[in-house]
Amino acid sequence: MIVLEAKDDYRYGLLVGRAWGAAYRRIHSRTRPLSREALRERRAALEESYPQALERLEGLARAAGLEVDRLLSAGPGNPLPLPGCTNFAAVPPATRDDQVYVSWNMDLPGFFRLAMGRFPLFVRRIGSRKPYLCTGSPLLFGLGIMNSDGLCAALNSVGMTDGGPGLTAFELNNLQMETCSTTEEAIALVEKGPRGVFPGIYAAILLNSNMLLADCRGEAAVVEYSHGHVAVARAGERGGVLASANHHQFLDRRLSGCPDPGLQPEIAGSWARLARMWKLLELHRGRLDPEAASAITSDHGADYSTLADFGIKRPWFGERVDDSTICAHPWNTWNHLRRGEVEEALTERLVSLTLYRYLMQPLRCTVWFGRGYPCRGQYRPIFVGDLLEMPWAERAREEAGEAVPGPSLREKGGRGIFFSRPVSDTATRRAARGLLAGAVLGLDRLLQKMA
Repeated sequence: MIVLEAKDDYRYGLLVGRAWGAAYRRIHSRTRPLSREALRERRAALEESYPQALERLEGLARAAGLEVDRLLSAGPGNPLPLPGCTNFAAVPPATRDDQVYVSWNMDLPGFFRLAMGRFPLFVRRIGSRKPYLCTGSPLLFGLGIMNSDGLCAALNSVGMTDGGPGLTAFELNNLQMETCSTTEEAIALVEKGPRGVFPGIYAAILLNSNMLLADCRGEAAVVEYSHGHVAVARAGERGGVLASANHHQFLDRRLSGCPDPGLQPEIAGSWARLARMWKLLELHRGRLDPEAASAITSDHGADYSTLADFGIKRPWFGERVDDSTICAHPWNTWNHLRRGEVEEALTERLVSLTLYRYLMQPLRCTVWFGRGYPCRGQYRPIFVGDLLEMPWAERAREEAGEAVPGPSLREKGGRGIFFSRPVSDTATRRAARGLLAGAVLGLDRLLQKMA
């Protein structure tokens, strides 16, 4: 894991460029720049709402020997495949011991392990802004999951046709982590916009998101948005629990253009996962804690009750709907191949895979982390209060006691779990990043053909 720290945004860009400049040059040699109009719109959105991101790009461009416009086309903050996940938030009175939880099962193609590694977390500290914990890779993307004030976030990819220029999902998330302390502040930022959305219901589903937010005051919300519309659902109106998957359940789909299983059968798995998640949250209401969360995120149950209206009826004991379980497995790959459905087999193999899972517990300054299929592993508690400079870290450590076993993770000057400087750019890492860039581009071309 890496701790990236800089005095200001420009120096942060220099830091990233010096560490990964060669990789950015390799990525840009394989990508096309945006059109002149798209570049103008993208720059205008950042200048208006997130100027510090432009300062970082200027530093990165100088250190990497690239033009800023090329980084605006394919640099930090630009769309990369977002995870197709099933997430939940739980706040009092639904939780045990009045804790706040945000759960994220991160489902991504397996080759993302090459870039994200076995421990895909790093800390970002820039000047006087709030430090925050990110998941991802400093090279490709960093999605904030908890900041120093205890604001937590989890994202789901979603497709829609109501698109337009603005801040990408990555930029909205980072801006929330750097400037917001509460769920309501984070909601207001999305409502203010501008909200950048890439229109489409096939390849574009990987480029847009729903947001699940929660804070230390016990407020949680799902924010679903398109370019022109926003809908917010709050946990306080639903008994303290919320769930989110890869479609719009609160935002009118006639406004956003988000597909349903009748229009796009491939999205049926998202509806099944969401129905199952709501059922499990109701089952555990009032007793939700890390142990219950582990059971929920490891679940293989089927719930097709919401699919009947779209003519999809299947017994719970029969062949599963693709990508329909919370703990995501490519259950039907071989069934598709036996029927000669190569495209369907490849699609499920790519999207039905849980790479990592996180459970954020901000009042205890803890992130519970799991790697690989949730059903085959356990959470590992990680205390991040000191690294994020959370004011209540000492009290949280005392309250947690043996609930957070082992030594707290600390920033280290040399090799260890945390680094105060980027690791050396070895030949193996360069080769792995080249393979990842090629795989992502190949997947994008495949999805465009499928569309």
